[in-house]
Amino acid sequence: MKKFIAPTVGLLLLGLAGCGAADQATAPEPKSQTAPEQAESEAATPEVGGKDVAFGETAGVTNESGGKYAITASALQDVTEFSVEPVEGKYVSTDVEASLISGTGGAVASVGFMLVDAAGNEYVSAAPNGENMDGVLFATLLTQGDSGSGKVFFDVPADATGLKLVFQPLTATEPIGSWS
Repeated sequence: MKKFIAPTVGLLLLGLAGCGAADQATAPEPKSQTAPEQAESEAATPEVGGKDVAFGETAGVTNESGGKYAITASALQDVTEFSVEPVEGKYVSTDVEASLISGTGGAVASVGFMLVDAAGNEYVSAAPNGENMDGVLFATLLTQGDSGSGKVFFDVPADATGLKLVFQPLTATEPIGSWS
């Protein structure tokens, strides 16, 4: 019986040692990206400027929760397509595209944008046609990797000069991005 127990215990110990060795096997090395894969991941991250950029450029803005956005606003365009007359003088619009690059998301909405003229007068976003709001940037909730776009309209005096677009979400105490 002793002859049978010794080899069995030996095999059991050898088996356990082998199992331990398997547990200690080297983990696969992290796969390094090839040049095309690295270029692709870099291309997925939008190029952003500061928080104050020219129309048509992408601003990098951070909300109060730390979410980092890439927001692009096109140059202002006069709008004459609406039957409702503007109170101030004329309607202008801008096309806005926003994407959340990192951090906690939130809403990007037309009500977060305003125009400021050279004299410092502020003009909030307008709804020039309450019947057809196709393409308007409403509250677009973004999570990481999401994007949204739409038009933002303003009613400004016909002779307004030096118009600057400012992004200040409703929860922010000061503007976090601008285009001029």
